[in-house]
Amino acid sequence: MSDVRPIIHPLDSELAQLRTALRAVEAPPADETDIKAAFRAAARARAVSAARLRRVRRTRAAIAAGVLVGVAGVLAVLVDGERTPPAPSQAAAPPATPLFVEPFQPLQSAPRLLPAASYSVVRVRIPVSAFAMVPGSEEGGTIEADLLVGEDGLARGIRFIEADAWLASAEQ
Repeated sequence: MSDVRPIIHPLDSELAQLRTALRAVEAPPADETDIKAAFRAAARARAVSAARLRRVRRTRAAIAAGVLVGVAGVLAVLVDGERTPPAPSQAAAPPATPLFVEPFQPLQSAPRLLPAASYSVVRVRIPVSAFAMVPGSEEGGTIEADLLVGEDGLARGIRFIEADAWLASAEQ
């Protein structure tokens, strides 16, 4: 058998010296105040960035809303221009509005009311017989109510008009 000797490379001895020197190196003690300060600075930077992003989003939303209102105004003018004005006999004085207006009560079977949706108000006379029971009511009487009607033609809410004052007989 032949004599096998390891080949000693000049870098091996230098690496051994470096390992020995690095074993003696210790990490500096953790300075908690510096770590907290760095964390707070990073949190402030994130908060400032988030605030800028919110301002940009609000500005964009305001611009979009302004454009939408402008387009709606132009469309309203165009649609209004195509309509013929009402005849003088049809143009009556607007009805007097009460000082306090009761809110509409949503109907159970109707889709929910949305603040951004468009609705029409329709005044109707409802026969008392349509209600399950109204004690002391006249036979064949009616009650006036306002219906809140959505764009799809479905009633969404109801508001009764002073039931005691509007209870009337059908044959008066």
